[in-house]
Amino acid sequence: MENNKIIYWAENQIEADLICGLMKECNIPCTQLKESLGKSLGLQFGILGQIALSVPEDRAAEAE
Repeated sequence: MENNKIIYWAENQIEADLICGLMKECNIPCTQLKESLGKSLGLQFGILGQIALSVPEDRAAEAE
């Protein structure tokens, strides 16, 4: 995630996929970062199920 910036915290996988898909449609690379404990326990909602969406720093303003 070098030189990336978190632009959004999605509440669940569906929201993360939709927003990342929108970013990719606009040619903005998007990476999903999942909380490791939530992922290992299979949580998909709440604080342990949140997913950070990051983009390159130089595209963050455009993505936001």
